[in-house]
Amino acid sequence: MHREEKTEKARETQKNPRTSQSRWQLLLIALLAAAVLAHGSGGKQGAIERAQAEAAELRLQRDSLASEIEVRDEERAALLRDRAAYEAQAAALRRSVAELERRRAEQQLTVREIRTTGALMDRLRASFPEFGDSAWGLATVPLEPGDTLGMEYLMAPAWFAETFVIDHANAQSWRAQKDALMAVDSLRLAVTALQDSITRLTEATAVAYRAGYESAYERYTMLSERYVRELRKPRIRLGTALGFILGAGTGIIAVELIR
Repeated sequence: MHREEKTEKARETQKNPRTSQSRWQLLLIALLAAAVLAHGSGGKQGAIERAQAEAAELRLQRDSLASEIEVRDEERAALLRDRAAYEAQAAALRRSVAELERRRAEQQLTVREIRTTGALMDRLRASFPEFGDSAWGLATVPLEPGDTLGMEYLMAPAWFAETFVIDHANAQSWRAQKDALMAVDSLRLAVTALQDSITRLTEATAVAYRAGYESAYERYTMLSERYVRELRKPRIRLGTALGFILGAGTGIIAVELIR
């Protein structure tokens, strides 16, 4: 019985070869539609993975850059604290120089105000203690014959004079050094002010670049997310593909029936 049915079906297929051909056409259409869907899905998945990988790499670079900037900012803050301490010390030394100059002027005025020879000799011995008390003497020398008042002269060993010459030369040198150092300090203050201006400009440029980078990163992130969302949208929908397959199959069957 089964052999007869199979023989009958084979005869029908031989009598009507178009039916077999239409079946192969339907199968071919289904395979093509499945291949198109698989190719489109696979290509979009690869693009999605590449976009996500690029976004992750950029995020990693941004985090690394942010960490490095944070470390640099901490180092800069520490250097600024050290600079503030050094500037405070420099200001204190500058005030001490001004105080020393004020005391020198006061002491010079007190010397000018000495009125007695005894007080002047005491001040001289205090200023040159290395000479001792016996090294100094006073002598009255008449200005002219018959002068009973005369003028008092300081008596000291002749070679003591070299001390006065050396001290005078040292005073001149130290005064010149002081003036030069004050000029250097003024120039250093001017250079520091210029460096501060350059630093502020550099910081403003860095802030502008940072803001631009952050804005570009945010825009790139938004565009990447939008791009991934667009890729996730199917270009060939499953319903459309099935409708296409069913429509094609129905058309082929209708043609076969008409024939």
